[in-house]
Amino acid sequence: MAQNINSPAGQTNTAGTSGNDGSDSAVASMEAAFDRAIAKAAQVTERRMEGGSSLDAARTRLSN
Repeated sequence: MAQNINSPAGQTNTAGTSGNDGSDSAVASMEAAFDRAIAKAAQVTERRMEGGSSLDAARTRLSN
């Protein structure tokens, strides 16, 4: 059976419902994923900065 992609009634989102509810939930899901990624990137940056400071201090001690 062929799906008519020109008919709005024939189109569904990933949740299986028509309308804006599915797209709103998809946008909310993507925003949550981006928020988690940003938080994780901040943690990685913080740990790299801490590790870099320790490494710089060790290099300074060795050169003195």
